[in-house]
Amino acid sequence: MKKYDAVVIGAGTGGLSAALSLAVAGKKTLLIEKHNVPGGCGTSIVRGRFEFDLSLHEYCGIGEPGNWGPAGKLLNEKYGLKVQWLPAPEMYRCVSVTRSGKRIDMTMPTGIENCIHAIEEAVPGSEASIRKFFALAQECREASEYFDEHLDKYTKDDFVKVDDLYFMTHFPNFLKVAEKPFTTVMREIGVPEDAIDIMSPYWLYLSDDLDHMSFVMYAWMFLMYCDLKPSTCRYKSFGITAEFVKRFEELGGEVWLNTKANRVVANDEGRIIGVDTTEGFVETNYVIANLNPYFAYTQLLDKKIDLPMREVKRVNASKPAVSFVNVYLGLNKSPEELGIHDYSMFVPPAYDSAKCKELAGTWEGNTNATFVCYNLADPKASPEGTTTMTFTIPVTEPYWGAVNDREYTKKKEEAFGMVLDAFEKQTGIKIRDSIEEIEIATPWTFANYLNTPNGVIYGYELNDWDTMISRMIAMKKDQPIRGFKTVGAAGARGDGYSQTHLNGNDMAQLVLQEMAEEEEK
Repeated sequence: MKKYDAVVIGAGTGGLSAALSLAVAGKKTLLIEKHNVPGGCGTSIVRGRFEFDLSLHEYCGIGEPGNWGPAGKLLNEKYGLKVQWLPAPEMYRCVSVTRSGKRIDMTMPTGIENCIHAIEEAVPGSEASIRKFFALAQECREASEYFDEHLDKYTKDDFVKVDDLYFMTHFPNFLKVAEKPFTTVMREIGVPEDAIDIMSPYWLYLSDDLDHMSFVMYAWMFLMYCDLKPSTCRYKSFGITAEFVKRFEELGGEVWLNTKANRVVANDEGRIIGVDTTEGFVETNYVIANLNPYFAYTQLLDKKIDLPMREVKRVNASKPAVSFVNVYLGLNKSPEELGIHDYSMFVPPAYDSAKCKELAGTWEGNTNATFVCYNLADPKASPEGTTTMTFTIPVTEPYWGAVNDREYTKKKEEAFGMVLDAFEKQTGIKIRDSIEEIEIATPWTFANYLNTPNGVIYGYELNDWDTMISRMIAMKKDQPIRGFKTVGAAGARGDGYSQTHLNGNDMAQLVLQEMAEEEEK
């Protein structure tokens, strides 16, 4: 068997990014994947004459040439991927009832000024406070970029090292809100409750309700979508996956599909010496696993490798995020014929995110869903005169954990039936009679293919004590095994395509640092 500088296990979004980052640095890298196609969630399925993207709604933080966001800069400039980005025409349309009892049906546009004016129109008297929000969100964005620039500098305790005086001088408000929930901060700066509500639908993309999710994380994401526009891409998410593989192989990387990693092997001193795979033993001293940390530690690591107790406690303390029922629909009419004018739509039973999360654990009243019509960003997403769309329904373990094998099919159809009834009633858009193809994926589906707790896609909850910033500060400390790192949605930056790609690059940089330290000895 050949010896590799590094082996990446799992060709999901995080694994692809980690492998390509190592290849860009000139390291001889092997990427192995147990399935017959790479991509993880970043792939598609075909049913009849329709191709459905399994999970991609939209990228956050792509931007455009001359104004790339964090993900755009990584994918386009550092990695050199040739992707045709397709910006969505708006942030989202939301239809529901606020906590004050007011029904609001509005479209949130992109562009900060456009967004401010739209919120003011929906909630008169909110403009001044929304300007405060965007100013604070911009400070959070700049503070986050400062952390990004210092991820190669650490204290002796392995925390990110920053210039405390510079940070306090330039980001004084950030320090005041860093650990506070989004709703708390919004009230402190005087944002009306109805305005908070209509800005809340994106909570579904981050895993926790806004009474618990950190202000920094949600404000950062809202600003990214508003300022840089949501983006999807030509050829769906598998088009990006294919570009990753193509670029990786151009740089000398090797990809082994249909290959399972059985064990990360260590010598008697606990030092990694290779990976035992279904294709034989592969020699390496550095491994990155695109796997949930719990399974990576319990199923993959050699028992000779010491796992610090702090890491055991961290993983056990982290709470799995929400799961989803995903419904893929191919309709035999065009969006125009169906009266669909919005790419992304949220139609929750209420704007109250805490209430919606509570309902996600029950069978009664869980009509919350994100709706995406791909044709409005990419007219070629489906055959002419047809429509491809998805409904994404958040569920938590109490909701789906009680479902048994016999009632599985019936229950997933019931789950979508309730959501479809509510959607058609709230929006006036009738799609039931136009359904030509339908496929429903559940937490069981994702658990089977992704090997994640409860079938979660989003890793761990980002809440008021486990925030993106606290994770980034402790990024190196939370990856304590020399020569072994984990990537994926459970990483420091949280979930989503953009964040997972960034996390893959982060872990590759930690490995490169360890390689450099070893070479200096």
